[in-house]
Amino acid sequence: MHEGSFDAMGTESPPHCQHSVIGRCGYSNHSGLLSTKLSTLLVCRHSIPLLMRLATLRADHYRSLRRQEIHLSDLNLFIGANASGKSTILDALRFLSEAVRTRDLREPLFTRGGVLHLAWKGEEARRIVLTVRLTDVGKEFEWEIHLVRNGYLFHVEEKLNEIRRNSPPITLLEANRGEGWWWSGDEGRVKLKQAPTACALSAAAADASFGARGVAEFIGRWGFFDPSPFLLRRDWTGLDAGGFDHYGRNLGWTLHALHRSDPETLKRIVDTTRSIVGLPTDVEPREVEDRFYFVQREPGLQFPVHQMGVSSGTLRMLALITALHAETEANLIGIEEPENYVHPTALSAFLDHLQDMKDRIQLMLTTHSPLLLDYLDAPEAVRVVRRDSHKGTAVEEPEDPERVRIALDESGFGLGEFYETRGFGSS
Repeated sequence: MHEGSFDAMGTESPPHCQHSVIGRCGYSNHSGLLSTKLSTLLVCRHSIPLLMRLATLRADHYRSLRRQEIHLSDLNLFIGANASGKSTILDALRFLSEAVRTRDLREPLFTRGGVLHLAWKGEEARRIVLTVRLTDVGKEFEWEIHLVRNGYLFHVEEKLNEIRRNSPPITLLEANRGEGWWWSGDEGRVKLKQAPTACALSAAAADASFGARGVAEFIGRWGFFDPSPFLLRRDWTGLDAGGFDHYGRNLGWTLHALHRSDPETLKRIVDTTRSIVGLPTDVEPREVEDRFYFVQREPGLQFPVHQMGVSSGTLRMLALITALHAETEANLIGIEEPENYVHPTALSAFLDHLQDMKDRIQLMLTTHSPLLLDYLDAPEAVRVVRRDSHKGTAVEEPEDPERVRIALDESGFGLGEFYETRGFGSS
């Protein structure tokens, strides 16, 4: 068996730790193990090419995405009406990231109701196809994954190509029902045999000689966040989220981990949150009997405020800033409706912060708010999402930024008003 390879049942024998605690590993609520894992936080980070970017997503019969190709840039803002399909776009990317991390597509499918409920409902869909194209320092890769349905069951077909200009693509990996091969820089073709629902890209990436290992690492570290103040206030001791949780449920643990291992990052999170919403002046992570929470200091108060008593807007913003800074290895982050619970002035400051981060992180945002477009003032980032009852979700490509800016100057409109007058998101 190759170093870090998978056996026929899809069980990995990893050669070394590849992820940080705040990256995409799970965590334990036992203090002894916490101390051990915290000690690896700064020494177990795997370098990800900062120039790798997601260029396109193509989806066929994935929920409301009947047949859609979406071209992406460093900053992407999806705006549309309710049920237009904005969240489905982020969910398709999240599904692929979960498939790489869990090494099998059964769990990502199960959490979405199974293959029948994941498929487009406008017609019978026997096959769901997701394809992403990635660019990385002069190289281009295309990963295509098929979920082929057989009743309530399914199997996976998968292919990874390196795209070459003026020449045919080079196939680096191919699998069907768990059997196939991947290309090793040391040994040529390596036979692959695993479960019919397993992720071949994950299996190949466990070996250091796989030339497209960075593709799996990049996709596996995507993060998607929609922090819920209700869930942020509850105790989630023992939650194994594999990183900072989608809903922010392990916020107390994450801040506690940073307090012990990376206090500079914790200070940056607190300072940034305060610069946006005015609070807190300080955050004190605490642990009591393997339960993690925090209290925050506020101006004029003699005693700290417990996590459960923090305002919804402050709590959500703290979680979003934590997601952006604690997920140090994530090169792509999606955020659902950042305007929720946030005062318009704070939203403007948050968007300024996102603009400063887009060179390090590729950003995907969904929104209903034209005000967010006004604050963002980036016509090249806007993608209007509409839904047709027969054709499904459609994503309009950004208009020529210069033409939009001329129209804004002539009309006196802000960017949000410009799109609002044109009926963004309506069918």
